[in-house]
This record gives sequence, structure tokens and C-alpha cells, in this order.
Amino acid sequence: MSEKNFSTKKKVVRTLITAGILLALIAAVYLTLKFTGVLDRFKTAEDIKEFILSTGVSGRLIFVLLQFLQVTFVPLPAMVTTVAGTLIFGPWETMFLSIFAIMAGRLFAFFLGRKLGTKVARWMVGEEDTKKWSDIIGKCKYTFFLMLLFPLFPDDVLCIVAGLTSEITWKYFIFANLICVTVACVGMCFFASGMIIPFSGWGIPVWIALVIIAIVLFIFSIKYRDKIEVFVFKLSEKIKKKKDDKQEKENEKNGR
Repeated sequence: MSEKNFSTKKKVVRTLITAGILLALIAAVYLTLKFTGVLDRFKTAEDIKEFILSTGVSGRLIFVLLQFLQVTFVPLPAMVTTVAGTLIFGPWETMFLSIFAIMAGRLFAFFLGRKLGTKVARWMVGEEDTKKWSDIIGKCKYTFFLMLLFPLFPDDVLCIVAGLTSEITWKYFIFANLICVTVACVGMCFFASGMIIPFSGWGIPVWIALVIIAIVLFIFSIKYRDKIEVFVFKLSEKIKKKKDDKQEKENEKNGR
């Protein structure tokens, strides 16, 4: 069996295990709610929203925990959980809760890579992806920042692998993620709330156009993924070269 096929099988097994655990948890929660009669109270989405809000701090802790887990162990898209939070808690509160939880999750992922090493990263990410991303990030730290900005790249994977490289320090990791996470959360929370573009009137055709554009960009990103990766890597190398040249000139100037 080739190394690539073995790595693919390991990813499939991990995904199946994660999916099985999630299904078991969902089933346990559903059966508990069903047999206790709690589920019968929820007839509409508004009922669910009111129930979560009525839990006070507990509801917010559950949301924070979910945001933390989706970065580290549970393969859920951040957009899904963030949009759901916006509908329940509103854009401002969801934004701050999400930034806190996602940053905590990414710091934990970085910690795992930094302290537990390559073996853990290979188990969680896969040997092929671990080698690929660690080689890329290790060459230039600006590549890491640019990849976090692009939704095409797997942020959770990058955070774990970044911990394996000496190029990415704790300070730089926090700085890069704080900027990228804040930008992403602000965009998702306020767009999802309808505060920027309403879900009625003139906003309807705008949302239709945005959805079409998003679908086109998604297809484009999948089709030209390799070219986009090359573009990001070359761009980061140019940034590094400019900074190195500037530093060299300053050193020459100070040397005089």
C-alpha cells in the first residue's frame, strides 16, 4: 500500500470515528429530550431561540464550547456555528464570544503541535498534510498569515502544523490569528444578522447575487486550487524579500 493511500485511509477512519461520536452524542441528547418531554416544547425556531436565551450563561457557555471544539476536534464549519449564534445572541455578542472561543481553540491547536510534536499532528491531520504544510510554513511565516486570510486553506490544520515550525513564534501566531479571526467574525456576524444587507426589500436581489458569486468563487477555488496556492506562496516570498532588503539597507546604514 502506498504512503498516500495509507494517509487517505487514516483520514477516512478519523472522520468516521468523529462522525460516529457526534451521531452518538446527538442521539443521546435527542432521546433524553424526547423521553423527558422537553422536545415537545419546541415547535418553531423561535421556541428554540427562547429556550437557549432562557438558559442564560449556560447557553453562552455551550456556544463558546462549540466554537472551541469546531477549531480543534469537531469538523464543523465556523460559518455554520457563527451564523447560528448570530441568530440567537445577536451580532455583537456573537462576535465577541466567537473571537474568544476561536482564538482559544487555535491557541490550543498550536500548543498541541508545539508541545506534543509531529506524531500528534500526523494523527490529527495526516502525514501527507503535516509534511506539506509544515514545509510551506517553515519557509516563510508570511505564508501562514496569508493562508489564514484565504477561506480556501484549512485553518485548524494550519494552526496545529504551525506549532511544529520554529518560524512561527507564539507572538506572531497570536498576532496573525487575532487579525484574521476578528475580520472573519465581524464579517460573518454582521452580514448574517442582516444589519448590512437586509433579508427583505432591496436586500433580496443582493443576497441572490452574493450567493451566486460565492458559488462561482467556490467552484473556481476548487478548480484552480493549485494555482491559488502557488500565488499565495509567491506573494509571501515577495513580502519576505522586501522586508529582508529593507532590513539589509538599515543594517548598512547603521554600519556606516
